[in-house]
Amino acid sequence: MDLIVSFAYAVGSVICHQLPERSFFIDGRQLPVCARCTGLYVSGAVGLLGWIAVKFGRGWRGIPVPPRTALAIVSGAVMPTAISYVTGVTGVWDGSNLTRAALAVPLGVAAGAVVAAVATKDLR
Repeated sequence: MDLIVSFAYAVGSVICHQLPERSFFIDGRQLPVCARCTGLYVSGAVGLLGWIAVKFGRGWRGIPVPPRTALAIVSGAVMPTAISYVTGVTGVWDGSNLTRAALAVPLGVAAGAVVAAVATKDLR
């Protein structure tokens, strides 16, 4: 188990700053990624599973998504995360960990759904 935990933190360190003050803790242990990344990854999984659930509910029929539509959706979904990041870096406003995670949700859900659409050949 320690090897798995060490691996998770090592991978997390490549993609995230892992600052304790910007991270969630469970049972006194810091998660391997910050609050914003946690929001992205958890909601990304929700977006992916949501796409699969919709496909399953439709009898696995295709849901054609034009690439421009997917790009427009992801471009709009990135805005809350981008605004949160820029206002934090510039010192204008720096929300709580919960706020950072919540503002990452639209991007995570959109990205997860796009990945699922590509994987199921609904987006080419």
